[in-house]
Amino acid sequence: MAPAPIVPRDTDATPFTPILEALIERVSGAVSAALVDSQGETVDYAGRGEPFDLRVSAAHLQIILASIERFGALGEPRWLVIRGGRKSIAASVLPDGYVLVLLLRSRAAFTISTRALKVCTRALAQEAGWTDLEKRDGVKQRSWFEVTVRTDRRGRPTQVGGAEHDEREKLTAVEVLGAVMGLSVRERGFRVRTAEGSELTLVREPRQRWYADEPV
Repeated sequence: MAPAPIVPRDTDATPFTPILEALIERVSGAVSAALVDSQGETVDYAGRGEPFDLRVSAAHLQIILASIERFGALGEPRWLVIRGGRKSIAASVLPDGYVLVLLLRSRAAFTISTRALKVCTRALAQEAGWTDLEKRDGVKQRSWFEVTVRTDRRGRPTQVGGAEHDEREKLTAVEVLGAVMGLSVRERGFRVRTAEGSELTLVREPRQRWYADEPV
């Protein structure tokens, strides 16, 4: 199926725009993303396709999440994924009634990178001023940070630096302590130690995206 065309924005970009664009870039199969407030209004969006269609879909997901919460039997909803025949959609609950909505190719719905979501929601929280993200974040797992990694011929990490690494800056050398087990077939992980003696976990996802479980 051909990708949806890039449609010109019908609203001005906001500080949230590059955060949503980065999420789409990091998540395989992602088509577009939107940040929706508690009333179902789209605060900002990014990606391909018609902005109106994305806003309507995002608003409906907010209604579904609110209905699930009122129903009560499942408790407070955190995370919702719906797979369709043509496309799928996912929603992650954020503080203050906000919801992060991601539109994806149909088969990408249940392989969304939760590490990429962690990076995105933390950036959204910093921009929005949320202070209780860990209590309300729909993705309940450890924090992850995008990093720059250089590897040897076998694909094992040799150096690591922050995501915004300047080529003129020196990366931190690391020693591989062992492999991380239990990852998906398209991921590869390592436990490493820096020259300063600190240890961290590095995971490589598709598109050569690297994440660390500690800030670098």
